[in-house]
Amino acid sequence: MISNADRTILISSLGWVDHDTLWRFDVPTARVERFPLGSGAQYLSLHSSAADRFVVSHHFDGGRFELTVRPFSDPSQVLARATVTRVERGLVGDSAAWNGVPRLYVGYLSFAPWNDFVLFMVSPSSGQVEVQRLEWYDDSYDKGYQAVVDVLEVPGERAALVSVQRSSQLILHDLATGRKIGIVELGARGGNPQLQYRSSAQEIWASDYDTIAVIAQKDWRVIRSVRLQDAALGTQQFIGNYSFAADEASCVVARPFSGDVVEIVSSTLKIKRKAKLGRQPLEGICLPGGKVVARDWKTGDVLHGTLARRWFAG
Repeated sequence: MISNADRTILISSLGWVDHDTLWRFDVPTARVERFPLGSGAQYLSLHSSAADRFVVSHHFDGGRFELTVRPFSDPSQVLARATVTRVERGLVGDSAAWNGVPRLYVGYLSFAPWNDFVLFMVSPSSGQVEVQRLEWYDDSYDKGYQAVVDVLEVPGERAALVSVQRSSQLILHDLATGRKIGIVELGARGGNPQLQYRSSAQEIWASDYDTIAVIAQKDWRVIRSVRLQDAALGTQQFIGNYSFAADEASCVVARPFSGDVVEIVSSTLKIKRKAKLGRQPLEGICLPGGKVVARDWKTGDVLHGTLARRWFAG
């Protein structure tokens, strides 16, 4: 789930529920709208930053890959598009629309010479989208179960961090060569790391199944971590997605197996407040005043709650 800067509009897409549709929540009216995109994609992934626009990755069966830039105010509108197929590769639309949104994405291409997960690099100045092989993503991975999950460009460096499904290792990827130049070990929880950059502290955050790990950009060390989802002895239960407050001083983490969303202090990772929502919240965002809007894991239904202090362990 992503939001515009003032958190009046929330956008989501849960692939197993929404498929090729965007879910939009208007905060002032508490109204849910759905925008079928009609692209034929199997599922969508969403990417945003501080801009009034966001990017949709359209994931097909490998025969094509598309990115569209859309305004939060009207998600049905396409401001710019990047397309990669067997015979086509390039950008159309307003090149300025790419300003302030991520330029790196990962996806799968099923045709030669790729036939694998690859990195896409958008270059508005040249009107091109570059496709780069992940040279390190080889047969040491069980590719039937270990898809490439996420990518995060490292500010100020010609490198990116890439995460892989069912792996607690982040790969430091050289954007010039496509090769591995380092590994970040999160904590052996075997998760599907979701990556975010906390710019106010120059930190990279990564989820690792039931744990949040924080990495210092200066030396790639995990400087703090916290397990946020308890489970019965000998089992594990995962956390959902996480989202920073506007000032990055705190972060809310969805916990589908606890039926709640917890707020943790970014500098210490200590739980500060909790919103008991019921059902199984998989993703959520905190609004001004401590209000939380989330979506249920299985159905995609909207869930509401308010963060309140709780004196509890775990």
